[in-house]
Amino acid sequence: MALLDSKVALVTGAGSGIGKAAALALAREGASVVVMSRTQNEVDKTAAEIEAAGGKAWAAIADITDDVAMKALVSETTKKFGRLDIVVANAGINGVWAPIETITPDEWDQTINVNLKGTYLTIHHAVPALEKSGGGSIVIVSSINGTRTFTSAGASAYSATKAGQLAMAQ
Repeated sequence: MALLDSKVALVTGAGSGIGKAAALALAREGASVVVMSRTQNEVDKTAAEIEAAGGKAWAAIADITDDVAMKALVSETTKKFGRLDIVVANAGINGVWAPIETITPDEWDQTINVNLKGTYLTIHHAVPALEKSGGGSIVIVSSINGTRTFTSAGASAYSATKAGQLAMAQ
């Protein structure tokens, strides 16, 4: 019996990088994994890798900045698997790195919306499902730029979002 048998995990940004690695690791431990991203091709590949190794996966497409889409994703997850136990809020962007006096309001807003609002919406819609399952775990993937190092030139929007994620988790 694996550590996470009968558990269901949702991983945002699961098409590549840290999100993909997290999805594969959770599946290796027995969790059924919802691999979510905005890029169908990437999540299809991640889901196929999980299934080829004998695991269970569902490739889901959603935009973490879209309230309706995230609510629907969590609802569909619980319909499909009957529960939700683990959330890895990983999806995010680097955004535009520029001095604060030159970054445009639209560039600033895009980074804030994806990294901070997207993390909020992921957790906001997942918590009731986690509670219904008797509790669970939420992992927020942040960055050294928001937890320890605040001197990266041009990273004001990115660092603000990553520090905000840390504050949200605490």
